[in-house]
Amino acid sequence: MERDDQLMKNLINKLSIGVVIADQQGQFLFTNQTIKEMTGYTEAEIRTMEDWYKKAYPDPESRKKAKKFFQYDIENDIQDRTYKITTAAGDYKYFNFCYSQLDDGKILFEIIDISHRIQQKQELKNQNIIFENFFTNSLEGIILLNSEFRILDANNKFEEIFEISKSDIKDEFALDAVSLYEEPENIEREINAILEKEDWENEVRFKVNNKIKYCNVHIFSVDNKEHDRLIYVAVDDITESKEREKELKEVKERLELAVSGANIGIWDWNVEEENIHFNENWAKMLGYKLSELENNLNTWLNLIHPDDKKHALKDVEDHLEGKTEKYYNEHRLKIKSGDWKWIRDIGKVTERDEEGNPVRIVGVHIDIDQEKRAAVEIEYLSNHDELTSLYNRRYFNEELKRLSNSRKYPISIIVGDMNRLKDINDNYGHSMGDRYIKRVAAAIKSSVRAEDVVARIGGDEFAVILPETGYSKADDIVDRILKRIEEDNKFEELPVPLTIALGFETTNCNNHDSSVENIRKCYNKADEKMYEQKFAGRC
Repeated sequence: MERDDQLMKNLINKLSIGVVIADQQGQFLFTNQTIKEMTGYTEAEIRTMEDWYKKAYPDPESRKKAKKFFQYDIENDIQDRTYKITTAAGDYKYFNFCYSQLDDGKILFEIIDISHRIQQKQELKNQNIIFENFFTNSLEGIILLNSEFRILDANNKFEEIFEISKSDIKDEFALDAVSLYEEPENIEREINAILEKEDWENEVRFKVNNKIKYCNVHIFSVDNKEHDRLIYVAVDDITESKEREKELKEVKERLELAVSGANIGIWDWNVEEENIHFNENWAKMLGYKLSELENNLNTWLNLIHPDDKKHALKDVEDHLEGKTEKYYNEHRLKIKSGDWKWIRDIGKVTERDEEGNPVRIVGVHIDIDQEKRAAVEIEYLSNHDELTSLYNRRYFNEELKRLSNSRKYPISIIVGDMNRLKDINDNYGHSMGDRYIKRVAAAIKSSVRAEDVVARIGGDEFAVILPETGYSKADDIVDRILKRIEEDNKFEELPVPLTIALGFETTNCNNHDSSVENIRKCYNKADEKMYEQKFAGRC
């Protein structure tokens, strides 16, 4: 029931007429939104009939008269009266009040703003002056004809459009006074229709001093005491707009050609009607035919990658609310084959209503998939060793800097150096040496965690950063790497066994047992220990 009441209130609030319900004590029980818009008064300002009289009639005498009229209408069942009231802005408006008694004793007021009608009536009193001014100063060319289509009068604009003087064309047949570029097929039929009070409106081309002028012509006739029938002809020169229209058409055709050639998708979103028009390129970019896609927002929402949707919607919302100059987002859309494609999406609100709400937003889709994949590839290559796919020295050094200010302590670092790689390269070739390097990389990678940083920092040098790893655990990992290499030597067909010297150290800001303070010193210490192992192995 409460839901039904709320729906009814929402409906009443959308009505174009004001609605007020009052009880017998004059207390306002309901006021719809239209009343507030019409008068400017808030609910807090108008709670009772007495409040209304004080606001609408600040002058005591006017207030007294209004109350008297209302009381008289209620007592005599007069249900309709027009009042002149004062709005919150301090100006005057004319409202038509219609009263009706409800079953439970309440009074229903239906209120219509008729200020414009009153204003029209007042203007009509001076219609002769108004018409004269309108006729003389109109931005349209106007001529007055009698029932024989002979010219009675012409205004200044008509003289300007056709480059003639009204004194030269007075009493002439209208179609002799001006030159048509092409004559209608049935002029007599058109004239008779106008005389029978049918409006005639069309676009007509005229020849004016060897130039073509495009005009909108509106002709209608009215009864007239002096001339029996008076015919009005209003001519609007649209030559400039026609030329602009032609230029715009050419520009649009060039733009469409450019868009098609550049493979840019276009979308046009009517926010109020909740539909989106996509062009063929938009659909083709994703492997679809345009007929396969519905013209609504769900088409885009259903295609966008789940990981990108939240950010994209936030960017759209920010622009719709006017927080950004334009909407810009890069996200992935699912193409017809099921793969994902990177799209750069750019849009802008082109129309807002009087309250600033977006009505229309237009945008483009640009395929940046190859660009994105190339960027990912470049970023990968800049951080990884091409031979082993491990991180490279540059990335390793950046991680040392980053972890020095982190909370990942204790941090252990392992440094390794392959034994006899130069001899292997000299005796068996560099391709065999590369094979040894790859085997070491695989052994180290498989012995540590996914979050550990394994890098090839030189030709035969490797390093591992172990966040949140103490000295004892690091020692276990070193043993694990060495055992893995020993196992590989049993199964790999290598000319000589693969061996590596490993050294490690731990840094812990809280506990200096078996550790050093600085992470760079930690790396240097691990490097020293590695060389001690390498030297001991040679001896």
